[in-house]
This record gives sequence, C-alpha cells and structure tokens, in this order.
Amino acid sequence: PGHLRRYSHPQEIPKAVEKRPRIKRMVTGLGMETREKRALWVVKMMVFLDMVGVGLFVPLLSYYWKDLGVRPELLGFVQSTYQLSQICSGIVIGWIGDHVLGRKNVLLLSLVGSAVSYTMAAMAWQTSTIWLLVASRVVVGLVKQTMTFSRAVITALSSQEDRTQHLSHLRASATLAFMIGPTIGGLLSKNFDRAAPAYAASALFLFNAAMIAFLLPTELAEVHAHSDAKKTDQPTDEVAKPKKAQESMFRRIRSILSDEGLGRLTLIKFVNSLFQASLMAAGSRYVADKYALEPHHMGYLSSFQSIVSLANSMFGVAAVARFFGEERTLHIGIVVATCLVAFEAFNTSVYLYLLLIPFRSLASDLISQMFEVIFTDVVPEAEMSSALGTLGLLKAIARVCGPIYGGFLMGYIEPFAGSHTRPFMEGSHNIVILLMLLGAYPMLIHSAKSAKDKLKKE
Repeated sequence: PGHLRRYSHPQEIPKAVEKRPRIKRMVTGLGMETREKRALWVVKMMVFLDMVGVGLFVPLLSYYWKDLGVRPELLGFVQSTYQLSQICSGIVIGWIGDHVLGRKNVLLLSLVGSAVSYTMAAMAWQTSTIWLLVASRVVVGLVKQTMTFSRAVITALSSQEDRTQHLSHLRASATLAFMIGPTIGGLLSKNFDRAAPAYAASALFLFNAAMIAFLLPTELAEVHAHSDAKKTDQPTDEVAKPKKAQESMFRRIRSILSDEGLGRLTLIKFVNSLFQASLMAAGSRYVADKYALEPHHMGYLSSFQSIVSLANSMFGVAAVARFFGEERTLHIGIVVATCLVAFEAFNTSVYLYLLLIPFRSLASDLISQMFEVIFTDVVPEAEMSSALGTLGLLKAIARVCGPIYGGFLMGYIEPFAGSHTRPFMEGSHNIVILLMLLGAYPMLIHSAKSAKDKLKKE
C-alpha cells in the first residue's frame, strides 16, 4: 500500500500497521507480522519469479539448438553442458555462500548471472552463434544455485516445527511457476520471436535481484547463528564462523559428511535420486504405450499432475507430516508408492489410473520433501549452503548417470518382465530405499543430531 512506502526499514512497518486495524489484520492473516516471516515471503516470491523465468526459456531451448543447426549426434553433448557446469560449481558456490560472500550475496550473483546467461542465449539465436549459446549454458550452470540458497535461507528463518510447511511452499512456488512460465514463453515466441522469452526472463531475473537486494535483510540469513551467540555469550562472528571454518573447503565438507549418521543419509538420498533419474526417460513413454494415449492426452495428463502436486505441496504434505512425524511420513510415502506401483502393473483402465494419480503424486511428494526436511534438520546450520550444494552436486551426478543405469537395467530385465519392467524396477528401488532407511535410521538421526550439537558448541 502506498501509505507504507515511506517506512523504509522492515522493523518500522509493524508500528505503522498498529494504528490501522484493517491493514494489521491483513498483515497478520498473511503471516507477515515479523521481519522473519516477511523475509520468508520474499524468498518464496523470489523462487516463484525465478522459476517463471526459467519456464519462459528452457522449454524452447531445444528449438534454439535446432535453429542453430546443431547436429543430432552432438545434441546430447551440448545439452549436458549445464549439468556438467552444475557438477563443477555445486560445492564451491555453497561453501562461498557459507564462508565468503554470504547467502544473500550469492543469491544476487545467481540471479544476475542468470540474467547475463539468458541474454547471451537470446543474442546467440539472433546472431546464429552456436558457441555463444553453449557459453550461456556454462555460465548459468556455474552460478545457478537459487534453490540451494533459498532452502538454506528458509531453514535459517523457520523453526523446526514450521520447516516442513515452508519448504513445501517453496516447492509449490516452483510448481506453480512451471505451470505459468512455458505458456507465457510460448506466447512471446509466437507473437515476437524466439529471442523474446530469453530477454523477458533476463528482465525478470534482474527484477528479482533488486527485490532481494532491497527487501531481504542480510542478517536474517544467519538468524539462528545470532541466537546461538546470545545463548553462549560469545561474539556473533565467532559463532557464525566457527573455528573449523578456517579449514579448506573440501576438508570441511568431508568432515561434515564423514559423520556416520549424516553420511548415511546423504548416501541414501543420492541412491534415491539415482533411482528416480533411471526411471525418468521411460516414464511418459510407458504410460502412453500402456494406455494408448496421444501427445495431447499426455499434455492434459501433465497439467493435471502439476495441479495435484501444487495442492499437495500447499496443504497435503505438511498436514501428513504434522500427524505422523517426518520419519514415519517418509516410510509411509515409500510403502504407499510401492503398493500403488504393484497395483498399477496389473491395471488396464486409464480411468482408474487417473483416479490413482493424486495418491501417487502425494506419495512421491512425501518422499522427496521428507528427505529434504530431514536433511536440513540434521545438517549444521552454519554449513547449510555447503551441504545443500553438495547434495545438489550428487543430484546432478545422479541425473547424468541415472539414465545410463536405467537403460542398462531395463535392457536386462525386460526379456523376463515384459510390460511390467518399469513397475518392477520402481517397486524394487522403493524397497531398497526403505530397507536402507530402516537399517540406518536410528543411528542416523542420533548421530547426525549429535554432530550438529557438537559443531554449535565449538
């Protein structure tokens, strides 16, 4: 509102709304009555706009390669430049955010770097320069860690009780953005040219950077570190940057992950990402072949799944986690997903398949989000960006290696399982993950939390 613009500092806004009951009720209803809660809204809005920008451009990237004359045999290589760049930068950017520049500054670097990259891509299409398009993918791969640092900031700003809800809202923001972005990008491409979506995304990234620069207080990213300083009567800087932070980057990260509990959790999460990536390529083809669906039917199905996933992220996941607890919710999600896969293997009705989509989507969201919540719960907060960057690195490796593993495994199993190959693979993978969790979990949680408390004391 216009009458609030003159209050430049976030702490002054509550004093202003105190005298205006209607605005006070609105601010309270939106959950924006404290600086921390307003900062959470800023981060969620930033993620939404960032993913809209990605959605404007990325679905059209294949047309860029085609228009520039990239040969089919080289397409896989040039498309992999982004993932390879992510692998190279994941841990480094995370560590820099924790120990050098700070999380807010790395968020700004990520957004501005993305704007530069997408501008390079637009210019590459306009000038028919293949190497410039390849360079743009390398640049965005090196700096694009928006979700990693958003999760780190959300973790720092939220309590353990509310963390599941806020991380679910973060995923919901990304899901909603991907429902909107490709449509707008397609319209821009149709009414202008194929460079227009990339330029629009660049402008959106710059707007996002300005919003973070002016509306996200720098010190709130370290809010828990400051609270620890008060409890221990130590200077804030000493707690925010503990003694071990002087070690080399890779030695520091290795010391975190070498803890038996956290190391096991990271391994299980990596194996789960590898299994998921192995099924991605055959997923849509399996459904289309089994139920004889046309491409436009698959488009409707994808939109329906996105809407269901959005509803789950906004309401379903947090409600189930509050009722059962994070650990049990993860187990329930894996069991339900396995049972649904077994049932689907023998189902022949497309209508029954549609009826089961909400349940499959909820189980999948429970698994992915509970892994994320538990990981952020046991990682030391001062090393959150580094740990999430490491996890992002492992996910990137899984996305590269998963399809290779999946293709090999499918070729080996298909002669025996026939049309049930994919359900058999997915169900078997779920059982492996569940057994790994049941075998490691008591030691995992106790050991990881002990390491976290030990690091805070240091």
